[in-house]
Order: sequence, then C-alpha cells, then structure tokens
Amino acid sequence: MPPDISALLDAATRRPEMRPLTAGVTLTFDPGLVSPFLLADCGITIGPAAGGEEARLALTLRLAAETALWLDHLPAGPDHRIVAALLAARCAAVAHAMMAEAERAACVGFLPPDWLDRLGRDQPPPASVAASVSLATLTGLLLACQGDTAEIDEAELAAALDSDGFRQGWRVAIPTEALLTTGGDERLRLVPETGLNRYGCSPRPRPWAFTFASTTATSISDGAFAHVEELRRRLVKAAAAGRLDDKYGDAMAQARRAILAQCGGIAGTEAILAPSGTDGEFYALHLALAADDSPLTNIVIAPQETASNVMAAAAGRHYNPTTAMGRHVAVGEPVDAASTARVELVTLAVRDDSGELLPPSVVDAAAAQAVTAAIAAGRRVLLHLLDTSKTGLVAPSIAATCDLAHRFAGSLDVVVDASQLRLSRHSLAHYLSRGFMVIVTGSKFFTGPPFAGALLVPAVIGGRIQLGRSALPEGYNAYNERHCWPQSWEHYCHPMGGEANLGLLMRWWAALWEMEAFHAVAATEAQRILATFLDAIRPVIAASPVLRLLPCPPPDRAALGGDGSWDQLATILTFALAPDPAGAPLDIATARRVYGWLNADVAGLLPATADDEERRLAGLCAHIGQPVLIGASERDGLCGLRLAAGARLVSGARHAVIAGRSVEAFLDAEIAEAKLIVAKLEMLLRHLDHLRRTAL
Repeated sequence: MPPDISALLDAATRRPEMRPLTAGVTLTFDPGLVSPFLLADCGITIGPAAGGEEARLALTLRLAAETALWLDHLPAGPDHRIVAALLAARCAAVAHAMMAEAERAACVGFLPPDWLDRLGRDQPPPASVAASVSLATLTGLLLACQGDTAEIDEAELAAALDSDGFRQGWRVAIPTEALLTTGGDERLRLVPETGLNRYGCSPRPRPWAFTFASTTATSISDGAFAHVEELRRRLVKAAAAGRLDDKYGDAMAQARRAILAQCGGIAGTEAILAPSGTDGEFYALHLALAADDSPLTNIVIAPQETASNVMAAAAGRHYNPTTAMGRHVAVGEPVDAASTARVELVTLAVRDDSGELLPPSVVDAAAAQAVTAAIAAGRRVLLHLLDTSKTGLVAPSIAATCDLAHRFAGSLDVVVDASQLRLSRHSLAHYLSRGFMVIVTGSKFFTGPPFAGALLVPAVIGGRIQLGRSALPEGYNAYNERHCWPQSWEHYCHPMGGEANLGLLMRWWAALWEMEAFHAVAATEAQRILATFLDAIRPVIAASPVLRLLPCPPPDRAALGGDGSWDQLATILTFALAPDPAGAPLDIATARRVYGWLNADVAGLLPATADDEERRLAGLCAHIGQPVLIGASERDGLCGLRLAAGARLVSGARHAVIAGRSVEAFLDAEIAEAKLIVAKLEMLLRHLDHLRRTAL
C-alpha cells in the first residue's frame, strides 16, 4: 500500500466514530481497482476512486462496512444486494450531512448530489422512483463494489424499494452518532462549524477534549459509543428479518429494568423513560394528580438551580416549540387543559437576590408553611426535594422533607429532583422505600449523552395508578410512546401510541454502560477517588486571582441512614469569573463567551504579544459546566461556571488499572488536565478585552 494512502487510511480508521466500524477489518489497497472499494471475504479493498482525502476515505470505509453489515443479515433473495447497497448508501449520506463544510466539500462526487439528499430524508423513497435513471446509475455503482456488474432490472429495483427489509432498515441505516441526536429537541442539533450541540458536547467520542462537564452534559465516551454501535447492529439484524419493532420493544424493557437495577433495585418500583429530567416533571405531576380529583399545589424548589424550563413543565405546559417526538406545539399552552387547570405553582428560593445561600432552616420553614397552607385550603401537594441542584445544593433538607411526608401522609406526594444523579444506590433506595418519586438522568453525573431521563415510581404510587380510573392525557403522545412506560400500566397508558424513539433508547444504552462501569468499583474506593480529585482542584480554584470559588456545603444525608458513601461529597465546584479583584464578577453574557472559548481552539484569536505557553493553552479544548445564574437577574445577578467530578473519574481509574496503569497515575493525569483548564481560564481573562474586540 502506498505510504500516503496507508497514512490516510490509518487516520480515517482512528477517527473515534470509525473505530467500532473497522475493528478487526483487513484493509488493502489495489491501484487497479475501478470502484471506490470492493468487498471480499478477507476484508475491504480500497481503490484510487476512493480519493486521497481522509474525510472521503472515512466515508468510503463507512459505506463499505455498512454494506457488509446488511449483506450479513438480509435474507438471501433476488433483491438483497440492492437493499444492502441502498441502505449502506443512506448511512453514508447521513454521515456526509454531519460533516463539517470543508470535509463535505472534499467528498464531492462521492454519491450523486440528488441522491445524497434523497437518502438522508426521514422517509424512504417510494417504489415509483425505480424508473429514475440516476437511481439506477447509483445502484449500479454500488453493486459494483460488491463485485456484481449485472444489468439492473427496473422491476427488481422497485421490489427492493418496496420490501419490508428496506423500509424497516431505513430507520436504523443511520450512523450511531446521528441516531444519538434524535428523539430529543433542537438542543441536540449540532452546530455545523463545531460538530457540538448547544451543551458544547458531541455525539461522537471526543478524547482530545478535557472534560469535567458532568453538571451540564458530556460527549459520549469511546466505550459507551462502541456499546451503542453494538446495539444498532442488533437492531439492523432485527430490521433485516422484519422484526425491528419487537426488538426495539424488548430493548426498551431491558433498559427500564437495567435503570432500576442501577438505581437501588427496590421491589415494585417502575421506571418511565423520558428524553430529559424536565419531561420527568410532566409525569410526576400527572401521577400526583391521578390520586384524586382535588386541585394540586406543586411546590418547586429554586427553579434557577434546576432546569430552565422546569416551571412550565411543573404546570403541565409545553416548554419548547418542538417535542421529543417531533410534534410542533405552542410554548406555554397546556399539554392537557383539564389537568393544568387544577395546578397552582409555588416556588421556594434557596438564595437571596444577591446569590447568597439562605440558611437551611429558613428554606425548611418556607416549605413547611407552603405545604401546610395548601393542605389547609383543601389542596393536594406535590413537594419537590432538590437533590442536587446545578451548584450542588440539597433543599429542603432531607430530614424536613421526610417529616412533612410523614405528617401529611395521604395529602402530600414527594418527588425528588435527582436529575444530577449524584446519589448512591443506597440513598436512591431509601427515597423509593419512603414512597418518593425520583427524577433521574443518565446524562449528568454518570456522563451518558444528554437527553436520557427517567422517573422512578415507587410501588405505592404505581399501585394507585393500577387502581385508579384516570388515564394519561392524550396530549402526552407528543412527548413519548408506549414502550417508555411500564408494561403492566395498560389502563393508564392506553392512549399512548407513537413511533419508536431510537435516540432515547441509545442514549440510555450509553448511560447504562457508564453506570455499570462506575458501580463495578467499590463505593469506598469511588469516594476515595472523587475526594482525591476534589481535594486537589478545590484549592487551585480558590487560589486563582481571577476566579471566585462559591460556597457549597456538603450534602447532609443523615436522614437517609447514610452509609458514608461518595454521595456525601460536594462534587460540583462553582466559581465566578472575576478578572478585576476590585470589581464585580463577569455578567452571564460574557461568561457564556468565555465558556465557548474555553471549549475551542482559540490560538488564532490571541494578540501578537501572546507567548508560546499562552498559545498552547489557547489550543486546548476544555468542556466544563455551563454558566448558571445565581443572582436575581441576568443583568445584575452573579453567575458561575462549574467544574464537576463525574462518574468517569471512577470508572476511568478502573479502566486504567485494567490497562496496566495505577489509579494514582490516572488521577495525576486528570488533576493535571483540570489544572490546565484553570490556567486556560486565567489566560482568557488576561486577554478578555482583546478577545471581546476580535472574536465574533
């Protein structure tokens, strides 16, 4: 193989999204090959027509690997080669659409432009297009890569387009990284210039970035990505056999069971899958409403410390113009008018207007007063226990919440907002055993891809649903589908329909891989690893002349019969940006710009006076928690960025040991990366005025 092609192929196969596709595949180069590639029993042969650019070679390899995958699973028949070719081309077309503009330009001529568009659409082409000359030409080119040069019969092509395998296969002949962005909302869409979503993370592994962003969202890891690709291949096999819906339903049931096992395993608990923790609010609200016909007071704690849309969801109102199931809705309108009319919202603060923490006793007293007043007025109450907030707070106190639940049993439901999931299995089990619902995600502490939520429902609430007369309002078909719900809740869920949410399944599949890897480490060792990291980084932030570490007390879990586990640690470090020690910290708009520069190579934006070390720091990509508003308003309020210790610190240490490294060596490297993040922030703030003037 020529050295230049060898190097380019090596680079293409080392792309994070390509590694699971080409693992164990033998690649050869044939300078006399006319087609871009040729499949053979021994592997893939690449020809000069594949081009001399890394991006184009990667796309060729994807097309070849996907063709081989479908050929392996489609039942032999007169049209199976055509079906395999076109489904593989669809996968390549979607991958092409996800490329940066420069890479897409390098792939010009790879497939006919009209069919790049056609193959990337949500719906498969109808059999009537079999007469298209361009489709026949495309199919002929693709079949040549299988060693088939026979004339293409229009009737055979039409039969392939109309086959069950082709139409089911269309739904999963999509790159894993593309499927991971579906079944949520526009927050999962990628910015073409960066390949990152609104949270600053990627659906492809991003091993070159320093990542301590588990309080917001995290790019998928290599191991989780390979695990999800394996699931996609199982779905491909099912689609090829005409059994995709059955396999999807089985996988969703398996995911719900696995979530329960990873979250305490209390008998009788059920899991409802939701694209996000915010969607979990909807279901907690309606399970509380289903208790009787009373009006309901929903007490929400510190909405600024939870999620931006939590207030709308807690009232049963649409919070985004597009739902996870792709429905277009009116923001602020009720999902179900009758149930929303029964709901009043009460909010409780955990900070004063300047951002200072209120004493826990003040928050507890306010919660008790709100609960008592609502019940005295003849209303049921749904009380939120925030565990933990974006900045690591727990409120009201666990002890006070448990006391209220005991005093007002029968009139009060509790939902624990544990969207951060910085909780041990022991703590989760204790909440569930008390009859508290718990909102969890696999996408914060456990570092799964964003938009993997669930509501854990204890047996006492589930039993109420089984005996009740009400059903989930049909408006919630816009948010999820029947397989997201317990199989036994047929009466409550009978209005549910909807298409499969493959993106939600795959994001949870990735998160469960991370959860299992974390829980494979003893809780005492997990605590030691997390504490070692936090003890090393907290003083570095505190000592920085331009960062202001904000206080966060460690969570008090004594009321849960705490086992002294890792969830006793304050694992989120929140800090303001204060380049002028005598002045106010930066406002949230400026902090957002600094946050964006931190996660990108900005060496080209520095002034000519910047030294080599500053340019090296500027070239690093570092992903931490988004700025969060802490004060009263975006204009005047304090805001903080967040550097968090997540599950990958623990599972990563285990993987390091398996690879022959010591835990200490792994932690030293992680601590060094976190220190470089602080150094880059300090550098950005030194050049803030210049960056403000020059960076668009």
